[in-house]
Amino acid sequence: MDNGEVIPGLNEDWTFAGAKAMEWGSGVVMMMMTSELAGLSPAKAMPIMLSVLVGTTFGLAALRKMFPDEERGVANLLMTNLGICPPNIPAPAALQPLWSGTPMKELQEKKEFVDLGLLDVFPNNATLLQEEEEEEEYY
Repeated sequence: MDNGEVIPGLNEDWTFAGAKAMEWGSGVVMMMMTSELAGLSPAKAMPIMLSVLVGTTFGLAALRKMFPDEERGVANLLMTNLGICPPNIPAPAALQPLWSGTPMKELQEKKEFVDLGLLDVFPNNATLLQEEEEEEEYY
């Protein structure tokens, strides 16, 4: 296809009812765990087990579809919530609340920024750490 024509569905995964095989597998595992934890015979707990199967499967599919990059977005969300920086991307804002457009080593070279005394107005991390260490020394 050298003419630029796009083949529909070329890079899409196989799904059944909108859920991938891994999501269906997770639903089956949750169904088996529910039957063991309920302590009932599978015949008595079947409506509950089927609702757990369907709920888990479509819940995971809905969570995956919330992100444009699907599985990677879910993994990044979980890692950020655990306080771990996801690999191969910059630190999310939740893990790095202070942002600047200027790298710290170039900040000292910005003559007008330093001359105006904006370092006192907008202290950097190094200044804040030094102030905290000085406060701890007095106690």
